[in-house]
Amino acid sequence: MALLADIPHVPRTFTDITTREPHTRIILNPARRMMTTMGDIQETLDRFLGAFSNLQLDEMVNCFTEDATAFFPIAHHHTRSEGREAIREVFSRVLGKIRASGAIGISLEPEDLHVEILGDAAIVTFHIRDNVLNRRTLLLRKDGEDWGIEHLHASNAPLDPKEA
Repeated sequence: MALLADIPHVPRTFTDITTREPHTRIILNPARRMMTTMGDIQETLDRFLGAFSNLQLDEMVNCFTEDATAFFPIAHHHTRSEGREAIREVFSRVLGKIRASGAIGISLEPEDLHVEILGDAAIVTFHIRDNVLNRRTLLLRKDGEDWGIEHLHASNAPLDPKEA
């Protein structure tokens, strides 16, 4: 997280109308604020994908808000999961299948990353290519200083025959 002292600012002088004393206030540079927001969103995404790659259930689930929802690929769950604990149950089964295959981790390299910031929310979409095209959409919501995953939509599609 960036500290206020680290964020470039533009000092502005104004006069306090009650004391007529000159004061300086700080106006944050909007471009820098956007970069900080993008960095925070990327940090949340990296934390989630890193925990998933390392099969760390608690760390993964802690990236979700308490009242988050998720749609998983049909192979894992058929209906919407509501709440962090329901999401934990599905991810626990997913990680169990991965571990049962003998894997101690998986490679998750997002491609075609797109982030759209909508105030205190952001939509993040990306693909992960392996034997299928893993399509992912996350809705992140800012709560105080932290970003959390409010909704995950995960679906898989066959690879384009040219990519297979």
